[in-house]
Order: sequence, then structure tokens, then C-alpha cells
Amino acid sequence: MTRRRQNRILRIVVAVLVGFIALSLLSKINDDNPRLSNLYEFIKDSSLLIATIAVAYLANIYQRRQNFLDSLREQWREIVKTKGALLYYCKTSEPDAGQYWKAFTQLSECIDNMRIVYANVGETNELIGAYPFEPLHDMRRAFEKLDPAASTAEDRALVWEKIEQAFNAIREKFLDEFDIEAPSKPILKRGTGRTKVKGARV
Repeated sequence: MTRRRQNRILRIVVAVLVGFIALSLLSKINDDNPRLSNLYEFIKDSSLLIATIAVAYLANIYQRRQNFLDSLREQWREIVKTKGALLYYCKTSEPDAGQYWKAFTQLSECIDNMRIVYANVGETNELIGAYPFEPLHDMRRAFEKLDPAASTAEDRALVWEKIEQAFNAIREKFLDEFDIEAPSKPILKRGTGRTKVKGARV
């Protein structure tokens, strides 16, 4: 469940609960009206059940969200490993065809595994839709230009530049779903060493 969908559901749940509270308050204020008085009694008697249902539904929503994030993390790890495999091939001085097809197979699997996390954008019963992260296919297209048996160092360097550019494009959008924040105590200075010294307070 994406963050956008979760927030939309939460807004609906909150609106329904606020509506019940407002209706209960209105019924309480106008308790001289038999219908409103009966409605107030019904809401009061059912409040525990309503709260239980709401809590159970919200727990289900958050569980689905957590499962989605777990799938995203696993997919991101696979993307990073695939990038590493492509980097290893492109930076190897004399890679062979076996190394090429091993890296290409890993990339192909990574592309297909994305489909268990995200559906195609604009997909309908009649239309296939668009792949959600096209830069993965850019990585594939760039890698396919290499000759598995006789790629030159210059060719691999050019292909790696395109792969790295595509990876950075994916990272910029893919990780946004995690709501990642900056660390509270970052270390920004290069060459920073440990601040504590040896010893113990006894």
C-alpha cells in the first residue's frame, strides 16, 4: 500500500469518525426530539463496537503498509545488488561472456521482480500500461549494446556512465516512498575520527 493510498484511507476513516462524533453531539443537544434521542442512545451503546472496528481496520491498514515497505526494501536491495553486478562487469579489465550473461540475467530478474511491488502505470483490462521505473530498462538497453565476447574498456566505461545515470534517477524517486529523514547527528566532515578517548570512569 503506497503512502498516498494510505493517507487517502486515513482521511476517510477520520471523516467518518468525526461525522459520528458530530452526529452524537447533535443528538445529545436535541435530546428532546425522540428520534435524535434514540439515535444518541444507539450511538452510545454502539460506541465500543465502532471503536473496535475502527482500530482493527486501522491496524490492518498499517500492517498492509508495513508489508508493502518490506517488499520495497527487498526490491531496493535487489536493485543495488544488480547495479553492483553491472559495475563489476564494466570495471573488470577482461570480462568474459559468462560474466556478461550472469550480470544481464540478474538485471532481467530485477526488472521482472518489480512487478510484485508496483503495477504498471495506466494499466487497464485492455492496456498493458507503462513500466513504473523506466530507467531500469535504460540500464538494460545500455548493457545490451556491449558485445558479450569482445567489449572494449572504452565501451564499458560509456555504458557504465549511462547505467549510473539511470540508477541515480531510480534512487531519486524510489526511495521517496520511505519518508527518509536526515540523521539527527550526521558526520559531514571528511576524515573525522573518534571523539572519545581511551579510559573508563570507575
